[in-house]
Amino acid sequence: MDAILEPGSETAAGRREDVFAIIDAAGELLDVPVLLEDTEFRVLAWSKGQHAADEERVSGILERHAQPWLIEALKARGVIARLISSPEPMFVEPLSAQAKPRMACRVQHDGPHLGYLWASTDAPFDQPRTAQFRAAAQSIAARMAQIGGQRTSGQDDLEAVLLGLAGADEAADRLGLSCVKATLLAAAPSDPAEAWTFGGPSPDVLRLYLATAPPGSLIGSLGHATYALLPWPASMDDAEARARAKKIAHELWDRPTLRERIVLAVSGAVTDVHRIPAARSQVDRVTGLQRKHPAPPRVAVFEDVQVMYALSRLRGALRQDGEVLDGVPSLLERHDRRNNTDLLATLRCYLDHFGDVNAAATRMHLHPNTFRYRLQRIREVSGFDPRNPEMRFLAELQLRLRDLG
Repeated sequence: MDAILEPGSETAAGRREDVFAIIDAAGELLDVPVLLEDTEFRVLAWSKGQHAADEERVSGILERHAQPWLIEALKARGVIARLISSPEPMFVEPLSAQAKPRMACRVQHDGPHLGYLWASTDAPFDQPRTAQFRAAAQSIAARMAQIGGQRTSGQDDLEAVLLGLAGADEAADRLGLSCVKATLLAAAPSDPAEAWTFGGPSPDVLRLYLATAPPGSLIGSLGHATYALLPWPASMDDAEARARAKKIAHELWDRPTLRERIVLAVSGAVTDVHRIPAARSQVDRVTGLQRKHPAPPRVAVFEDVQVMYALSRLRGALRQDGEVLDGVPSLLERHDRRNNTDLLATLRCYLDHFGDVNAAATRMHLHPNTFRYRLQRIREVSGFDPRNPEMRFLAELQLRLRDLG
């Protein structure tokens, strides 16, 4: 078991980082110190904030093993036997006057018992925190069981559904998706140069944070993104399904350990598994824009970024054709550079305020007559005529394209 946390190979190091990331996420989610031990009570990983734990916990971390008297006491009270026999977390009363109570859960994944997860707490967890604690134990067990990074059949099935590969229908049947309405949530690093790293939202960490998401949620990774397929009752309105998914995404982004590190996108609702690849493409487009530009919201649906998407596609097509839109903004920019004037900003403010001179002048801290004089100079320098709808539209389009950077 120690091999999981010992260096020596890239895979072992990756698993070590994943386990510590899940432990840290559990500690942050539950707001208590969390610790992982193997079946021999050797300490494998622990969350931040252990200074808030008791002396027994700190001693175990320093020695990398629980104290012998503590192990015997837990066995004598039947705590270990009850942990091994049930997947449900349990509350453990303190074993000494100086110790704190614990929540404990076995760590097991489709096979042998792998260890124990402990959380220092003053009182038993309520139902939501119990579910999150159980999810943490399950996520850790799944990561510990992936010796050599081997994949499960469920991961292969989800990948087939997300990509629309051959056998996607059979994979959807095995995953229970054939008659389900679903939305897709995508999480990606906010920094385009960053991959999932230590402390980042790997699939296991995302699974932990989504412990209270709809039952049957499926989570997996493709490329730079981690995806959560969220199932909803077929009778639920599409708009309601998307609103609930977006609420889950906001709650996920609002976690201190994830905020500012990730961007999240939510697809529209789909009722046909053959539309899931299109939903994946949609959320990929959204996260692509979120990662490249600071303007879009960090949690978004396509409608939130559709103008930016259309502009970026237009700019890409123009560049591919070797064309450049030239017009009023370009003329004003050249004039401003030569004469140290501010006509381009004046035009932008005028258009942003829909031709309301008084409002635009106030925004630029100018007298309305001064603003009108600048508008006259804009007409003289560039020929801009605000009564010409095509000229006005082209000027706004060029300004928007400039904002893309």
